[in-house]
This record gives sequence, structure tokens and C-alpha cells, in this order.
Amino acid sequence: MQAELIAIGTELTLGTTVDTNSAWLARTLATVGVEVQRVTLVADDIGAITEVIAAAWQRSPLVLCTGGLGPTADDLTREAVAQATQRPLEFHQDLFDGIAARFRSFGRTMSESNRQQAFVPMGARPVPNARGTAPSFIIDEGSRALMVFPGVPSEMKFLVETELLPFLRNERGLKSVLLVRSIWLSGTSEAEAGEIIADLMQASYPTVGISAKAAQYEVRISAQGEDPAQVEADIEACAAEVERRLERFLMDRDGLAAHVLRRLTNRSASVAIYEGLRGAPIFNALRSAKPDLVQALRGVTIHPLDQAVDREAAESLAIAGANTVRNNWQASYGIAAVPAQVGADGFTDVCIVLVGKDLQRSFTRRVELKSDDALGFIATAALDLIRRSLEA
Repeated sequence: MQAELIAIGTELTLGTTVDTNSAWLARTLATVGVEVQRVTLVADDIGAITEVIAAAWQRSPLVLCTGGLGPTADDLTREAVAQATQRPLEFHQDLFDGIAARFRSFGRTMSESNRQQAFVPMGARPVPNARGTAPSFIIDEGSRALMVFPGVPSEMKFLVETELLPFLRNERGLKSVLLVRSIWLSGTSEAEAGEIIADLMQASYPTVGISAKAAQYEVRISAQGEDPAQVEADIEACAAEVERRLERFLMDRDGLAAHVLRRLTNRSASVAIYEGLRGAPIFNALRSAKPDLVQALRGVTIHPLDQAVDREAAESLAIAGANTVRNNWQASYGIAAVPAQVGADGFTDVCIVLVGKDLQRSFTRRVELKSDDALGFIATAALDLIRRSLEA
């Protein structure tokens, strides 16, 4: 079964609140074999909400809405669903009584505006909310269903687990599972990795795709079926082939920083850092790893340049900086990143140098420092230089 998710709230479309509900819902639905095809964010506007729901209701067998079930004037989901499905709202006394009882249990007086929460579209199945004051409801037409849940994450999750999943299993007879496996890469490019596993990406089952973030890459493998053991076996077989072909680029699922620190820890080795950039990308990447791994990081010196230098001078400063921190912190390795002056095209050569006993390797990463991903690219390049040196 395929589904659409609609997250309702101006706070989402403004970006002041991140839509974590849809991500959780997509992962949860996958456990019963439901594949999310579309996620839509829509502001608190009755016309816009109605339009989005009406379109989804026409094309998808399962539509899930979150948010807009509160008691205030900008909570418009009930009215929008009623218009989109051509089902007038009707009052449910039992829902109202349940809301009133919940307020009494809080020791609070219910406002008159809470009365609107007891209205649901005609013919819809009311779903009392034991975790909050906003009831949910389900419109079930056999071949398609629309379910509306509160936007409060704890309430939404409770109702999904106690109402939605049983509905899909018991009334829709969903028995299949959708499993997803991720394999993480660095030291390659999306194009290069894609070429190596092109035939796997073109296969219809399991499905294989690649996404990129700051020069780190995730290969996602997904498979669906009614036999969980067989689906798991299919995923594992495909993953094994992907890992065989991309072996030299593999890194830990925890990320490149954890991968590097774990390799250092396993060898009783350590690293010290010299950063010539105020943002300290290498240090920030490493310190985000698990606490038990960060002990492999001996120290860091952050020394932004007083004035711009050319590429040759930047490389010399990086070599000197890497050796200095390695000696000062008595580390196995010293890693340094020093930027050259900004070129006419707005890009900067960042010289990255790794030194160790009888070891000196350098790499230049060309980045646009004003880019949001620039520091991530630099950190990835530096950490991958360490990774390749450790695994050489």
C-alpha cells in the first residue's frame, strides 16, 4: 500500500518548527509494508488545506494528516477534511464529555472553544485521545482511508500505535514488511559510486538509491514482502554485493568521524588537530562522536590566519601546523587544514595535511567558504585522508 502524509501548521511552513512527525510516520508505516510516496507541508489556511487534502484523497489509498486539531481559530483541519471529502461536520457528545473529563482530571476549567474539538466529519470513526484533548478520526471507504491525528508528537505516536497500526493490520489485512538498510561511504563521489552499482540501482527489487551530504554518501537498500525472513535475506544479499563493490569507500554507520576515531582507538593511536579556519570543521566533526571514542583526539589548536596567503604558503603552514600539534600533544598523527586566499571565482583552496611517523600526505579541497556545506566538505576531506591512511 502507498500513502501520503500531510503535515498542517504555519509553524512548519515558516520553518520555526521542524516536521519530525512525518519522518517518524514514514519509518513506522514501513514496518507494516506501507510506502510513503509524498509528504506535504501546508500552512493554516482553510483553502490551501482543503485543496491539498482533496488532491491526496483522490489519488492515494491512504492519507494521513497531522496537526490542526486544537481548539483555536487557526486549527482548521476538521473543516478542511469535511470540505475535501464532502462530509459535513457533526457533533459527538461522547467526545465532548471525554474532553471535559480530561480537563477535570487536570483540575482545569474547559474553555468554550474546546467544544469544536468534538466535531468530526459525518460518517467518520471518532478516535478518543487518551493522551490529550484533541480527538482523532478515521474516514474509511474500504478502498481508501483518511486518518487525522494531533500534531503533538507524543499524542500522534500513541494514536498511531494504538489505532492506526491495528486498523491497517486487522481491517486492511496488511502483512507485508518494508525493510531499509543504509550503507555509508566516503572518499568517492555520488557519480562514481552510482556507476559501480548502476545495475543494482536499475533493478526493481530490492530498490537501491544514493543520497549525498557534504561529500558523504548513503546507499539505501529497501525491500518489501510478506515473509520477513525472506525480505531480510534479500536485503542482506544486496547489501553484501554493494559492500563488496564499494569496499574501499565503506565507513561505519555512525558516520565518518566515529569511523576514524574507532580505527584510531583500535590501534591505540591518537590524533591532534591544527585548524586555520575559525569554524574549526575537523574538530567540530570529531567532537560530535560518541564520548568513548573522543579520547583518541589528543588536542586542537585553532589559529585563523591574520592575513590571506597563497596556496603554496597555505600548504607550508599546514605542514608546520600538523607537525607542531602532533609533537605538542604527543599524538600519533597531526592533521591540519589551512585556507589560501579566495580566488576571483569566489572559491578557496584549503590545504589539508596529515603527518605521522614516516608519513606525510597532503590534499587540497577547493570550496566556496560562503556555502552552507563548506565546513562539512572540509571536515569530510580531512577525515577521509586519515581513514585512507589508516586503511592503506
